[in-house]
This record gives sequence, structure tokens and C-alpha cells, in this order.
Amino acid sequence: MPATEGQTARDVKATVNYVRNPRASAAEPRLEFCTEHESLSTMEILPGQTVTIHAARDLATSLDREGFILVPHVSAVEDFRLIEEDPAIDQLYIDEMATLLREATGGVFAMMLGGGKKRFGESARDLLAPLINAKPARYAHADNTDTSAQQLFARITEAAGDRLPKNARWALYNMWRAVSPPPQDFPLAVCDASSVEPTDEVTVTAVTSTRETGEMRHDTTGYLYNPQHRWHYFPDMTRDEVIIFKAHDSRDDVTRRVPHTAFTDPGCPPGTPTRASVEARGLVIFL
Repeated sequence: MPATEGQTARDVKATVNYVRNPRASAAEPRLEFCTEHESLSTMEILPGQTVTIHAARDLATSLDREGFILVPHVSAVEDFRLIEEDPAIDQLYIDEMATLLREATGGVFAMMLGGGKKRFGESARDLLAPLINAKPARYAHADNTDTSAQQLFARITEAAGDRLPKNARWALYNMWRAVSPPPQDFPLAVCDASSVEPTDEVTVTAVTSTRETGEMRHDTTGYLYNPQHRWHYFPDMTRDEVIIFKAHDSRDDVTRRVPHTAFTDPGCPPGTPTRASVEARGLVIFL
């Protein structure tokens, strides 16, 4: 979507954090990132790599090439604060997102994996307090590995029985909407997947542990610094836009996953209220 009046099209110099640990060997323990108790993480962050993050509004990006697109979408949800609080609002939103995802990808079937999830900048302590894993992730990562994505798909198809084809192409996607007005102090940056090498990837087990839910573990992908990475963002997003980006694809001749991270926009005016966003994740089947 090209920039419109009131929206910027500026590249920025900003810092992106990467994983410091080298790729693990069989003799080394698995890297872990503890979302609720980060001090317990064995994954270490390499902070402050200065990169150019390019404004992407005027780029014709593709889900199967760069791995991300920006699409217009006016939601019927009037108050996004009710996400994760009102079951009717949650259902409305995931129904909308499933339809949008199917139409944007050209798939024959789409389903959401859970409901919408609110996220807030770290300064919104009162809003973060009742939520689980709601802070923006501040290092380059993707939400799955090849293995964990395949395991997730196997669980979904087993639960669905004969309702989902098991041999068709399938893909996982993330959907990200800013619900605070522009500008955003912590926008989402996405990395052109064609600029990423397999050797940039490390497996990081995300561990979310709370008294209410117990411990949940899922293998994700962290990224080592590579100066060839091409980072992009969409400045001044409104609530009527959604970034869709690839989280896994069963085809190996297209983009499989997109590194992404929150970053501090150095051009955001001081005192700007911290950003609020809503994420959703979905599965698409292709024929």
C-alpha cells in the first residue's frame, strides 16, 4: 500500500537485536528464551546492531518472495481493548482474519490458530500485567522451525480427522495490526527472507511459564547477525491495515519464514503513547 497523506515513506537507521549464541552442537544445551522470566533464558541477545530499516509502503512485496505484504482491512471490531476479554469480539475477529487470510493468499481454506492476541510496549505496565507473553519481542526471530511447524500441523490434522487434506500444500502466517494511532514508537520490522542464509538460523525454545497455565514450550527460530539482511517496516500504520507474513510453508521452493522484531523508531516524537497491536496466526490450505 503506497504512502498516503499523513503517512511517511522514510527509511530509518535503527538498532536490531540478534541472538549472540552460536549455532548449538549436539554437546551443547538447547537455547531457551523465557518469555515471562527473561533472566532465566540461556539464549543471549547481541544488542544494538545498527541497520537501515527501509520503508516498504511503495514496494510490491510478495508472500512467496520477500515473505510479507501489507493489506487494507477495516475490522468490524470497534474497541480492540476487548480482544481476549469478550468471547464474542474474539470470535468476530478471528472470523474476519480467516476470511482475509484466505483471500490474501489465494488458499482454498484458512483457519485461525487461537484468537487475537494483544501486545503493548514495555511502558504500558498496567495493560501488560494481566496478560501472558504480551510484550513485543525485541530480537530477530520467527515463530517456528521446520520441525515445530510440521508437528503443529500434524496435531491440527489429527484433531480435524478427514476434514483437512494431509497431502496438500499448507502454510502458516502471522497477521499484525497496529491499533494505536500513528506514529508507533515500536513498529514491527520484517526481514526480506531472500536476504537470509540457512546458517543465520538457530533453534530457540520459547518457554512460557505461569502459575495459571504451567509451562508451555515451542521451538522457534532465532537469527544471528548478517549485514546482508534487508529489513523493512510500514511507517504510520493505521488500524485499517494488516501486515501478513510467512511463518512456515510446506513447499521448499518459496519463502518459508520471515525474521521479524519490534524496534525503536528514532524518529518517533518524544511522549508518543506506546504502541498497541493485535496479532493473530493462521493456517492456509492450498490445492
